[in-house]
Amino acid sequence: MSADISSSPTRLLLAEDHPMVVVALDSAFDQVEDIDLVETTGSVADTVAAAARIRPDVILLDRRLPDGNGIDAIERLHEVSPAARVLVFTGDADRAMRDRVMEAGGAGLVLKTGLFDDLLEIVRRVAAGEDCFDVDL
Repeated sequence: MSADISSSPTRLLLAEDHPMVVVALDSAFDQVEDIDLVETTGSVADTVAAAARIRPDVILLDRRLPDGNGIDAIERLHEVSPAARVLVFTGDADRAMRDRVMEAGGAGLVLKTGLFDDLLEIVRRVAAGEDCFDVDL
């Protein structure tokens, strides 16, 4: 009989500067077995440093951080952690923003106004190599 070898959880880095959102997502992800929220950061600089150090599978990146625009940081994140897939997390979006994320090399765009179960599904799809952009924008 062969042993059941399960895959390791997706390693997620969260870049978000609102403490309430961080606490809520940390608590929610704590209940999810296949996604491991390994670190949270609150700035572009801290996110780039963390990505270089921990090499996450997925970076859930707030679009607006105190020291810069998350979309503008995607290229730097790919330089320090080439395998990481970047998912931009924002409260509002339009087609132009979606296009900017795509052009920057992002793997997806997810709205903060959605449900946590939808966020989980998108993180899983992005981790599996799929790009996730809302076509209805």
